[in-house]
Amino acid sequence: MTVTLITQPSTADLLLYADPKQAAQELARAVDARRVLDEITRQVQAPPGELARRAADAGADLLGGIDVGSVLLGGWAKYRGLRAAARRTLDNPGTGQVVPLAEHEVVSHHEPYVEVQVNGRPVGRVTFGVDLILHLTMVQARVRGGRLMGLTGGDCTAAIACKIQGVEVARKEFVVVTLPINRDFGTGFALLPEARTAS
Repeated sequence: MTVTLITQPSTADLLLYADPKQAAQELARAVDARRVLDEITRQVQAPPGELARRAADAGADLLGGIDVGSVLLGGWAKYRGLRAAARRTLDNPGTGQVVPLAEHEVVSHHEPYVEVQVNGRPVGRVTFGVDLILHLTMVQARVRGGRLMGLTGGDCTAAIACKIQGVEVARKEFVVVTLPINRDFGTGFALLPEARTAS
């Protein structure tokens, strides 16, 4: 069973834009205004605005595919204190621990690209960059059997920046992210590889 951590907002596009349908429009406007794709547009002899629109669509898809809960779970799976608690509870079946995470950040960097082709021949790339910083305070994690079983308390804010061709086209700071506090995560999230097969 796959455990998901549902946050509000749930994806990177919703951190930047209230309406995810506007993400592509806003990105296209920013790309156009900053003339980010002029060089590639000349190379491919694309109609004005066409490459910017397609790049913005790809950027919006990228942002919509970055799940905030997955970023948090991935970051916590690397957190030394949680991994140590996971080891202790895995080695001592039936025990559990509460791990105070105090103040910390989970940082995620994404750098995909879209290859631009003319008649099936690659002529360039449009590179993207998304930096996501999740700042958390006073979160307590419940660990049992090597698995993250739930969270207690805490606050989370996010900062996000989106770049196209190395040029920042969107940024937002201090977005409040609501965590699933005081809810049981069911079977939990494995913090160690061996906890994935443990019952």
